[in-house]
Amino acid sequence: MQYAVSELRGLLDTMELIEELIQAYEGLEKNQLSYLENGFPSDFMDKYMKSQSSMRIYQYFNEHLDELSHSEQMKIQKISDYYLKDKYANKYFNQDFKVLQKELKEKWLESLNPKLLEQSLEQDLDMLRLFYSSYYAEKFHLFAPKYEEILRGLYGDDFVYSCCRQLKKHHEKIIHFYKSYLLSNNIPTNADVCDLIITQQQSAYFFNFFLNQIHSLIKPYKITVEFKRKSKCININHKFYIHLSPYHSFSVSLFEFLELFGEAYAKILQNRVENEWLEEQKTYRINACRYYATLIPLFSIDFSRLIENYFLGIDSAEEVYHILLKNFLAIRRNPVSSLNINILQLFLIDMIGYELEEKWFDGEITSRELINSWQECIKEYFGKTSFNVYEIVLKIFQRLLEGLGISLVRIGIILSAFEHGMLNDQYDHPFKTLIEHYRDHLLDKWFPDEDFLTAHFIKEETLQYFMLYFVQLYQKL
Repeated sequence: MQYAVSELRGLLDTMELIEELIQAYEGLEKNQLSYLENGFPSDFMDKYMKSQSSMRIYQYFNEHLDELSHSEQMKIQKISDYYLKDKYANKYFNQDFKVLQKELKEKWLESLNPKLLEQSLEQDLDMLRLFYSSYYAEKFHLFAPKYEEILRGLYGDDFVYSCCRQLKKHHEKIIHFYKSYLLSNNIPTNADVCDLIITQQQSAYFFNFFLNQIHSLIKPYKITVEFKRKSKCININHKFYIHLSPYHSFSVSLFEFLELFGEAYAKILQNRVENEWLEEQKTYRINACRYYATLIPLFSIDFSRLIENYFLGIDSAEEVYHILLKNFLAIRRNPVSSLNINILQLFLIDMIGYELEEKWFDGEITSRELINSWQECIKEYFGKTSFNVYEIVLKIFQRLLEGLGISLVRIGIILSAFEHGMLNDQYDHPFKTLIEHYRDHLLDKWFPDEDFLTAHFIKEETLQYFMLYFVQLYQKL
């Protein structure tokens, strides 16, 4: 190709458009496809994306990255990921990556029988390790990459140092805390829920009232809330529609609403900046906002005051706060399942997951040992009969299909949330000033500080207060 980079720049936008069309097409549900008039064949996208011309254009730009702007380099990175995943998925599994993800998930779900699952899972995990090793080696230009090197490429040095090193340092302390406090106390179950007397209609009014309070933050976007058959967040043009599950109780709907509100808010933030983030960074922001929004009523009594002031004849803010706190734990109830895990159980599972995933990827343990280790850990920390072990193990391994380091991202979100969120007046801890800032701005300006959405150092005293918070929480209950 005897052309200058400046002459070919327009092709970058074309290639990005093709890639976006592929993503949109693959996201269409089957019932939607049946209604398309004059629809194009399913191989339309792959035919054009994988053509020789498209490949040559990509390779040319990839060899001239130093002549491209930052925005153009990000476009090439996005296209590069598409090619590389398919390249190594075909090498090790003889199919494209998107197809591979779908087929493995379906196969594993159909193999809930323990013996069938283990046989299928072991073989798939062996190949998956080869796939990721090759894919990330070429993506980050590494030779025989180690797990931590890959995470640094994905999430940055600060994040890896903040989470990985500190977790390793405090591993025994966290395990001891879990065993000595949580396993020795009765965790509330769904049978213990004693909710506020608030109807579905009143709940809907309150949720929309909350959105009206922060309307200046989401302009020009609008968010509406309705109760539907299934919970989800839909984005159409500049409007977000939050659909909540059929009404059970105020607490259940409140935490579901806040989680979906966090998702909508994260997407609004993304739309306000240039689209130059990696997919991993976008996912981290969405997860962070979802999780932080869900925990707002637990971090601050101010949210309970908002409820007290809105509803007539409701309990005091202090009583509302403890009801919401207790019900949050009750909703995330025992027995444990993949969908009902309380914060500390989730934290422990992710911590174990990160440690085992690192050993597995670096070749310290085999895929068989990974499966066995997971089952042993779950039984040790959560009991033998309280839930379906394979249900959780399967959920954990399904995350591997989304990429490495997912458990570490969740750990980072939780540690970050509690570092910024210990809103308890009786403790004079190192983050008092920062927490007061959040308290002052929580209701009229809900805007998480950028530090929350990026990595930061988890200090010794932070971890101590993180534990102390939960000790006091369970003692109050």
